[in-house]
Amino acid sequence: MAIDTDQAIESPGVLLTGASSQIGVFVIPRLVRAGFRVVAVSRKGKPEAFPSLEQVRWLTMPGALDAAKECRFMLSAGPLELALEILKSCGQFEKAVVFSSSSVETKQRSGNRAERSQIQGMLTLEAKLGTLSENNGSPLVIFRPTLIYGCGMDTNISRLANWINRFGFMPVNGRAAGLRQPVHADDLAKVAIKAICCSDDLPRVLNVSGGETLSYSDMVGRIFEALGKPARLLRLPQSLFIFLVNFANIIKPAAGINSEMVRRQRFDLVFEDSQARQLLDYNPRRFAPVARDFSLPEFD
Repeated sequence: MAIDTDQAIESPGVLLTGASSQIGVFVIPRLVRAGFRVVAVSRKGKPEAFPSLEQVRWLTMPGALDAAKECRFMLSAGPLELALEILKSCGQFEKAVVFSSSSVETKQRSGNRAERSQIQGMLTLEAKLGTLSENNGSPLVIFRPTLIYGCGMDTNISRLANWINRFGFMPVNGRAAGLRQPVHADDLAKVAIKAICCSDDLPRVLNVSGGETLSYSDMVGRIFEALGKPARLLRLPQSLFIFLVNFANIIKPAAGINSEMVRRQRFDLVFEDSQARQLLDYNPRRFAPVARDFSLPEFD
């Protein structure tokens, strides 16, 4: 079912949480072009880099609950806890679209206790959102995207790019043949608005993957290419790589990588997203990043 989200419509309000997040960066201009008024919620208010748009009102959380009463829809690109808090207080939305993560399917049995705890918390929040939606009769769609990139704010693709820029090489776990499906944040912004505009019933949970499946090694190689650098992958035995990571975390705790991340480079993290493609005409781009995908986009 094709939906033209750039077509102007009557100006209903959308409460957007996580407005300054990597998805929010792309969803705001798309919402404006589609004719929506946007109540943009961010913990620190409007970032300086963002333009001032007449159709967009920036608020911090204390004022968001009152402003939510003016909105027909909610789009959550921020924490699930905040989405739940708003839905509890403002159950009048005609539809709520919430971003979670495909990690809830891949990290439940992680050997890292912190990861397991985080994922269990996310699953609990998803379940509470679902129960609340059923109780108040407000349609809910939860998107579970794969690896997000597109504006330098993610902690996966952009972290790899930062390492490559700094050191000129990338250590990987052997062949690092585990499959990945990186997805651009702008493609997620587009499908989120399609979900809001769609009058058909949609599944409660939809996976949204990138437009290409490739190995972890090939994904890293594409990042080198985007940065205009020769691909230099240092292929380490898993045991050595994990030892070095554990040692690094002793020297500098919370260094941003753990042994489970190393192990997962050998595992396929692939998700079926045919429902989103069929129901919402979801057609994400292939993973062909360019240098501008690692910094904030310029605003018109």
